[in-house]
Amino acid sequence: MAFEFKKEEPVRRAAKRLARKQIEKALQDLESWGRLDAVHEVRKDIKQLRALLRLVRMGMKDSDYRQCSARLRETAKKLAAARDAQVKVDALAGLADHFKGELSSHSLEDVKRALTANSRKQRARLSRARTPKKVGHLLRCLSRNVGCLKLKASGWAVIRQGIKKSYRKGRRGYLLAKENGTPQRIHQWRKRVKDLQYQAGLLCPIWPEHMRAAVAELNQLGECLGDYHDLSLLTERPATKRLRKGAPQEPAMLKTLVGRRQSELRAQALALGDRIYQEEPSVFCKRLGRHWKGRRDASR
Repeated sequence: MAFEFKKEEPVRRAAKRLARKQIEKALQDLESWGRLDAVHEVRKDIKQLRALLRLVRMGMKDSDYRQCSARLRETAKKLAAARDAQVKVDALAGLADHFKGELSSHSLEDVKRALTANSRKQRARLSRARTPKKVGHLLRCLSRNVGCLKLKASGWAVIRQGIKKSYRKGRRGYLLAKENGTPQRIHQWRKRVKDLQYQAGLLCPIWPEHMRAAVAELNQLGECLGDYHDLSLLTERPATKRLRKGAPQEPAMLKTLVGRRQSELRAQALALGDRIYQEEPSVFCKRLGRHWKGRRDASR
């Protein structure tokens, strides 16, 4: 079943159902943590759950929201090092493929070797520290406390401020990136884009054709910004410090290629941002509200 509200489902009930469902999915993905993509999937499950909490935050007690959010941050943080290590390997492969017409078959081999070794090291460390077991414990505790989603209100009144805030923050992120697209600004913008993507997905039943198109466009933007961020990780000193004696030319080549690719990705992202964030937040929110009301009236 899709991660979205049902057409006639009260928001109170939907929030609890979807929170439990997402935690169950994260626990299932965690069982296969030995797969290269499993850690990424668990972190994605957590991001979707955090987007749900941000959507309904207005209806929650502040203490409940902070507690749930803190536990989810702690859970994701435990998996961050292993995830980032594998991301660097994948980002390098994508970069080499993008510039394959300019590179020899042996270009960046020392970088690849170092990053692959580090990824294996981080995954071994994950196992030695019994991190999957600790993450599973945190998720099960959270599942037992899903009762914190006892919303004080329901309907559009609960989610209006959440969706408006996500759009407003994403729009601000776009404007800041357009003004000066530093890696930090790009990364923060991506977080808000993913929030809006998951929240738009939750609201698909109120306006299916439009919302699914919006989700697809936000996903495209999120992937573009994600690729930009992953390339930034490649140029961090830990990724290249072992290469300076054995292959001193590779870090410089890597930095040049990363810069060129990031310029392309930033231009693509800003073009998408021009379309997605052309409305004022209040206009965007009112438009969704009319469709929410229309859906409710149609179900009577």
